[in-house]
Amino acid sequence: MSGGTQGSSRMLGAGLIVVAASCFGTLGPLARFAAQAGVGSLSLVTWRAAIGGLCMVAFIGLRVGAGHRPFTPIRDLPSRDRWSLVAAAGANTVLNLSIFVAFEHVSIALALLVFYLYPALVALASVAWFGDRLDGTRWGALATSLVGSVLVVAGAGTVGRLDPLGIGLAFVAAVAQAFYVLSARHGFARVPGPQAAATTMLLAALLYVVAALLVGQASALGQPLSAAAAAWPVLLAGVVGAGVPTLCFITGIRLLGAPRAAILSTFEPLVGVGLAALLLGEQPALLQLVGGLLIIGAGVLLQVRSPQEIAEHEAVPAEAAPG
Repeated sequence: MSGGTQGSSRMLGAGLIVVAASCFGTLGPLARFAAQAGVGSLSLVTWRAAIGGLCMVAFIGLRVGAGHRPFTPIRDLPSRDRWSLVAAAGANTVLNLSIFVAFEHVSIALALLVFYLYPALVALASVAWFGDRLDGTRWGALATSLVGSVLVVAGAGTVGRLDPLGIGLAFVAAVAQAFYVLSARHGFARVPGPQAAATTMLLAALLYVVAALLVGQASALGQPLSAAAAAWPVLLAGVVGAGVPTLCFITGIRLLGAPRAAILSTFEPLVGVGLAALLLGEQPALLQLVGGLLIIGAGVLLQVRSPQEIAEHEAVPAEAAPG
């Protein structure tokens, strides 16, 4: 791959990850509006996944109508890719359920502080198991983004009590997110992005429904249908907070590589804080502004690189990546 093409691919990947992080960052305010309208967490994540998956199905249909083929028949996929899709959907389900339950046991700030360990987990796993290469600049960007995330999240105030269950669930969510990121790059790399996004979200929605039945909350799934005030934040959470960003996230990971994509995704809390200030009147503290600058600086650091340098995501071809 030529230096110019490689550079364009990196910039496109970085742009897609920033778009995904920005869209995911809307979920905080949308969850707040949904809760105020009487929509519970389980109902929100179920509808979000279902709507996001259906958006991808519609997108695939439009692409097919235009003469493209943005999907591969399941029977034509290698067995590893099929099982990786199922595992990624399971990880997505565990991630959302764990983090929402964690919010009930510890403060949101503390849960997010633990959750945003996942870029470090992705980087370490990529280097140890998948042959990815991170130089001093990349490790510096990782450290800078993690410090920035701590300041953005903790700058809002006290982290609250240290409940072991809440902290443990937040860490489980971080591990699940790291697994999802690595699966998108190394597990189901042969599955086109729209198909992967649709499959993982629709399977996750099905698992949420099963969970609701098991815990006796099936009736709560109808909450978004009770009123317009309950429906609109759920609809936006599905389209803007799931469908669009999941496709961008998967595609960005494949273009940019898992470690750098995970580091850039720390733009999410920065966007969330900005939207909270704009929509909910929650003005950011000085520490949060400093943290935001560090996250932006980490993103800039990630783009500083010699054209001759081998990309992290090119160190191991997708076809040869170990399972």
